[in-house]
Amino acid sequence: MIDIDKDWLSSQYSLRFDAIELVVDGVNRTYRARAGQKYFYSRLYRASGRPLSHIIAEVTLLTQFPDRADVGVSRPVATADRSAHILELACGGGLRHACLFESVEGDPIELTPAGMAQFGASIAHLHLAMPTAIGGDIRSLEPIAIVQDTLLALSPILESREVSGVIEHDYLACLRRFELHSLPAGLCHGDAWTGNTRVHQGKVHFFDFDDFGHGPLVLDLGTAAWHLARAESPNSGEMVASLISGYEKIRPLSKIELDVLPLFMGLAEVRSLLFLARYCALTDDLWAETFQKAMNVFALSQHS
Repeated sequence: MIDIDKDWLSSQYSLRFDAIELVVDGVNRTYRARAGQKYFYSRLYRASGRPLSHIIAEVTLLTQFPDRADVGVSRPVATADRSAHILELACGGGLRHACLFESVEGDPIELTPAGMAQFGASIAHLHLAMPTAIGGDIRSLEPIAIVQDTLLALSPILESREVSGVIEHDYLACLRRFELHSLPAGLCHGDAWTGNTRVHQGKVHFFDFDDFGHGPLVLDLGTAAWHLARAESPNSGEMVASLISGYEKIRPLSKIELDVLPLFMGLAEVRSLLFLARYCALTDDLWAETFQKAMNVFALSQHS
C-alpha cells in the first residue's frame, strides 16, 4: 500500500518523481522515491507516540549538522518554496507527518572486526561533531526513566511478569549502583547499528535518527554492541571488542563508561521492549520468544 502519491510529492518539492515504492512497512513507513537518476527517502512518521516537536528537533539537528570529512548524515530536503521540511498528509483516517531525506549512497559496513573498528570510530566522530545546542523539543534518554517507562508499558502483558521481575529487581539494581549523572552526555543517534549507515569513499554516513535524543554517549556504543550480540554470531565477542577499540581511537572512554557499557547493552534491550509494548501487537508465542531472548541479554549484561 502506497500512502504517498508521487505526483503530490513532486508538487511539494523542486523535483519530478518518476516512481515511489514502499521499502519499510512498519510503525514508521519508509518510501524510496526516484527522480531521474537520484533517489530520496520519504519517512512517514507513526501516527502516535512521536510528537511534532520531536520531529522538528530531528530535522533541526540534521540541517545544522556540520560538514565533516570524517562523518556525515542524511539531510532533510526543503520544500519547493524553502518554507518547510515537514509535510502533513491524510493517512488512515487521520493526519501524519512526513519528511523527505537525501539518499545516502555507498556500501554497508563490513561485518568483520575491521569493519566494526571503522563503525566504532564513526560513532565517536558522530558524537564529537554533534551540535551542543539545537532548537526543538529533544527527547531525554535518561536510563532510569527509560527502565521505569518500560516496566509500566509491559505491565498489561501477562507473559512479561518474569522478565519484568528481572528488569526491576536485578537489572535496575545493577544500574543504580553507578553514578549515571557523571557519564559524559550529549546528543546521541539513539539507534546506532550498521543497518543505519553507509560508507562512501571511506566516509561513514548515518541516517534514521528517529530515536535520537540527549543522554549518556555510551548509549550509542551499548546499542551497537547489543545489535552484534543479538546476532548470536560465534565471533560476536571479537566484533564488540573491535567496535570499542575503534571508538576509543577517536574518543577514549572513561572508566565509568567502560564499567557501565555491558549494562547499556541491556538498556538497548529495555528500549526495544518498550517500543514493542507501546506500538506492536505480538502473538503470545512471539512475546515468549522475545522475553526469552531478553532474559539472555540481561544475564549477559549483568555478568560481563
